[in-house]
Amino acid sequence: MKRQIIIEFYPWETRVGIVEDGRLAEAFWENPQARVGKIYKGTVRDIVPGLSCAFVDIGVERNAFLYVGDIPEARLSPRAKIQDILKSGQEIMVQVKKEASAGKGARVTQELAIPGRYLVLLPNQEGVFISRKITDSQRRNELRQLLEKKRPPNMGAIVRTSSEEASGEEIQAELAELLRTWTVINENFQKTRSPGVIYEDVELVMRSLRDYLDNDTQAVIVNDAGQKKRLEGFMRERKPNLAFLVRHEPGDLFARYGLDKELKRALQRKVWLKHGGYLVIDVTEAMTIIDVNSGKFTGQSDFEDTVIKTNLDAAREIPRQLRLRRIGGIILVDFIDMKQKEDQDQVIQCLREELQKDKSHTRVLGLTRLGLLEMTRKKSRYGLQALFTEECYLCQGRGRVYSRDVLVNEIRRTLFNMDYLESDRLTCYAPLDIISRLEEDGETLQFIEAKLGKTLRLVAEPSLAPADYRIIPG
Repeated sequence: MKRQIIIEFYPWETRVGIVEDGRLAEAFWENPQARVGKIYKGTVRDIVPGLSCAFVDIGVERNAFLYVGDIPEARLSPRAKIQDILKSGQEIMVQVKKEASAGKGARVTQELAIPGRYLVLLPNQEGVFISRKITDSQRRNELRQLLEKKRPPNMGAIVRTSSEEASGEEIQAELAELLRTWTVINENFQKTRSPGVIYEDVELVMRSLRDYLDNDTQAVIVNDAGQKKRLEGFMRERKPNLAFLVRHEPGDLFARYGLDKELKRALQRKVWLKHGGYLVIDVTEAMTIIDVNSGKFTGQSDFEDTVIKTNLDAAREIPRQLRLRRIGGIILVDFIDMKQKEDQDQVIQCLREELQKDKSHTRVLGLTRLGLLEMTRKKSRYGLQALFTEECYLCQGRGRVYSRDVLVNEIRRTLFNMDYLESDRLTCYAPLDIISRLEEDGETLQFIEAKLGKTLRLVAEPSLAPADYRIIPG
């Protein structure tokens, strides 16, 4: 596998694209307000026994939601009630596991996790948990014995897939570093006034390099010259043999490498396969359903040949779509019916092999009596559909339209990279609500004007479709 890591820095967001064998496999975003992974000193405000939850003030606009199942004491005593564990006004340590959404506060947990490259330290859990992707039984035993010997009592660790190739010294060094981090977190809890942040993981770009930078990586491409130097320094310290991979390319990299187009295609229900078959992907509240169709593919010999080749194409593409669309939870795949058991096994094995590329935990449960393949995937913060679209305001939410916030950021990026034009003024025509959202953040507009050395003019154009805009010189 050949991998490229594409990084874009903007004042309002950072974007990272993971490209494998020339195709976008995953994409990540982060804005300055991102909170997932941060650890807070919070104050319990309300306890709701009927919902087995508490609301915790962590210093943001809405109180965070803490479910009893996310409290270590409740896990150890399944019959314990939340009102017996927490009291109103109590100061507690919590970690954000899901961002706030419309009408809901952030979801938090007391089962803390402090991630590194090889390990994830679990301060409030006990035991050593080995990544299922490490299949060599001897290596699994070596790693388990190493961690059981070195971890402190009453603390646990997840051994990540990257540990398979790491030396014992590297793993021990990271464990010691994570334990020092935990000491600092406890010190911060004692001296920080509630509510407040007492720990945050490294920012998106460093997390991406930590998780994806390996010998398969051929290039790390960044659009900012200053950030290139920072990344080179980081890699000289952590991966000195790969520091030469960083290179600077100005401009809109997602557009240049076709990543924006791939993201927009990933919002569509239909996905065409290599030989003419296609997938139909429907995401519902309860689960995701993927239907496999032969489409235009007729095979070269008989119907069974068409079926097996189409299903194999689907088995290779589905894991990529799950990563790209950030789909988690219960997933049902309706492969084209296969009569032979060996054909079913071949398709499922192909699917399992492709899922090895996925950093998120997945489980393939097999075929149901109806012939549907059952599997699960760890849920992401938000799916691509939730990030890029919103409920249609014309059909009362029965359909989805391109998100206005996403469109605003797209216009900002387009303007930001139009310094090649000679005109000293740019005019942007867009629907009224989009113009209003752009004008609300005057600081960002001023930053773009200063960067371009041009004046920006925003004009509301009622004749444009909701997701359309035009930018012209003058």
